[in-house]
Amino acid sequence: MFVVVLVSPRVTCLLAAFVVFVVAGCGDGGAPTAVPSAAPEVSTSAPGASASARKPSYTAVDVDLCARTDLRPLADLGVTVMRTDPKPPVGRPGAACLFEMRTKAGYQANLRVEASTPATEDEARSLYRSTRQVTGMTLVGAVADVGEEAEAFTKRSKPGFRYTEYMVHARSGNLVVKVWLAVGADSYPPTATLAGKSLAFLKATQTSVPTA
Repeated sequence: MFVVVLVSPRVTCLLAAFVVFVVAGCGDGGAPTAVPSAAPEVSTSAPGASASARKPSYTAVDVDLCARTDLRPLADLGVTVMRTDPKPPVGRPGAACLFEMRTKAGYQANLRVEASTPATEDEARSLYRSTRQVTGMTLVGAVADVGEEAEAFTKRSKPGFRYTEYMVHARSGNLVVKVWLAVGADSYPPTATLAGKSLAFLKATQTSVPTA
């Protein structure tokens, strides 16, 4: 005698799923094993980490810029150094040197190289941007390929002779380098000439400052 049991389609589907689960879990003769889902990816970066956090940190403290500055870019002026002043920047960590000179024609010439290394990049950025408000010189414009941001200024005056000043400063991370070059003559020294010399001093000073 046979008994016919009617099974609804829903129950049939459930039984089929149960058979598949048992076969998949016991195929190796072991206990039924559920297949784990893929684990979520875990970031290895610290919270708030960014590209800026990986930048080198510079320290210009105790760097002797009077000794490290090579005056060869001024060779065509035939300058004679009368005095040097290694007084560092006021109110911030760094190093500097002022060269007081005379040209071969007997005129005044001055060069100051300065490297400041505030504790943070934000402080360095603030220092860099404040220069425009206090310099008293005319903005020439941005300068390319010498830092994350860089710009130059110029000024002409007549203190009994023709005196041209040129200043360029640049920021890279927490390092701000400033170069001021001023040269006197019978006629105003060309701004382009002073610009080339100032950029040479700027790049040399940047490479003189070690990372912390």
